[in-house]
Amino acid sequence: MANIGDWQAGYEALTVSEREQFTRILNKLLSQNFIVKRKEDNRKDYYFLYRHQMLFQEYFKIGGWNLVSEPAAGVFYLQNREGYNRLQLKMEESIIILIIRLLYEEKRGEVKLTEDIILRVGEIQERYRALKIKKRPIDKTVLRETLGMLKRFNLVDGLDGDMSSPECRLIAYPSLLYAVKVEGIRSIYEKLRYYTGDVAASEEVQQEEEKEA
Repeated sequence: MANIGDWQAGYEALTVSEREQFTRILNKLLSQNFIVKRKEDNRKDYYFLYRHQMLFQEYFKIGGWNLVSEPAAGVFYLQNREGYNRLQLKMEESIIILIIRLLYEEKRGEVKLTEDIILRVGEIQERYRALKIKKRPIDKTVLRETLGMLKRFNLVDGLDGDMSSPECRLIAYPSLLYAVKVEGIRSIYEKLRYYTGDVAASEEVQQEEEKEA
């Protein structure tokens, strides 16, 4: 149980400017969920959270939330202890997100820890086509809206104009690791197979297992 007296004392020790930052970041967490150090416009907020994380944690406890810190990845995020406020996704949105998570998993072994992971929208479209879902390409409107949602939650960022263009580059942030929790590439393919009901994902699982053997 949060100690209201300790929290109030800690809050009153903040300067007026720090209290304003506290309120702004608190609301940012509630609306965006993830704060990512690697994202330039998140960096100051991340360090403020890092310095005052106990104060934030005690506040969020009252509402049934845990503020989770992943310092190795440079990520803070909220997790509701009762499972409330979960985002309900349509099947196509779920498939797009799993494909992005798969590409992230594949590429993070190819770059240094200090480097950004860059994807192309065309790679997402190619993976989607390979799944042969209803034998049609990915819907551009759904793709654009899904990428916009991921951007809003600080999971990806667009580097070029139209986020539905195959040539558009995306930065994929480490917050993806905690938004879509899976154990390795094989697990992602299994989830894709569940959503598509198609043999394509199952075949790719077998190919990955052969590579690892």
